[in-house]
Amino acid sequence: MRKTIRIVVFLLFTISFTSCIEIVEEIHVNKNLSGSYRLYLKNNGMAFLFNAMSDNLNTEELEKNLNQLKNQEGISNFEFVLNPKKGQFSVGFDFKNTKSLNRAFYTSFGVKKRFYHKNYLTIRAHKVTRPNFTPYLLNYADSQNIFDQIPQKLLDYVDYRYRLVCPNPINRANPSNQNNTINTHEFTQVIPLKKIYFEHQSTKSIVKY
Repeated sequence: MRKTIRIVVFLLFTISFTSCIEIVEEIHVNKNLSGSYRLYLKNNGMAFLFNAMSDNLNTEELEKNLNQLKNQEGISNFEFVLNPKKGQFSVGFDFKNTKSLNRAFYTSFGVKKRFYHKNYLTIRAHKVTRPNFTPYLLNYADSQNIFDQIPQKLLDYVDYRYRLVCPNPINRANPSNQNNTINTHEFTQVIPLKKIYFEHQSTKSIVKY
């Protein structure tokens, strides 16, 4: 056990100037307001880090919830990969409309979407709005003891990347800062995971196209 801890500490030290892991969320919106969704872990060749830290991770509930998307109305082409020891995680699907996407989001957390629940994403003809879901994500993480099962030092090396691809060129996006970029049809927002966890940084964004 001590040997494993020393190895992890050494590895974290050697990559102290690099964000080597990204949680990437990609949403492509079509002109008819359907689209595709993908959430995946990008480890940039550092998958061996997970081999020493994932023994206690409980993924049964997550797998059960995500697999329910296979038969959900408005969802198609569902794909799911989960191998914690190799640092592999990916879930993707096509959605018919905003309603289908929001229902899928809540299903993945084991909750049935009700009318009073906040939409994870609202897609309209010329605007995509995402409210601040940081409090909800942190509450779920705490309920599953996710951050208790990984070294908190690791949070220094993990970024959350949100990438939205729109059917038309983007006119304006908020928030507008150095961590967010616009490239014609694409809006990208990058937030260090430690800022979300420790500072509760907002994940809200509004993109007009």
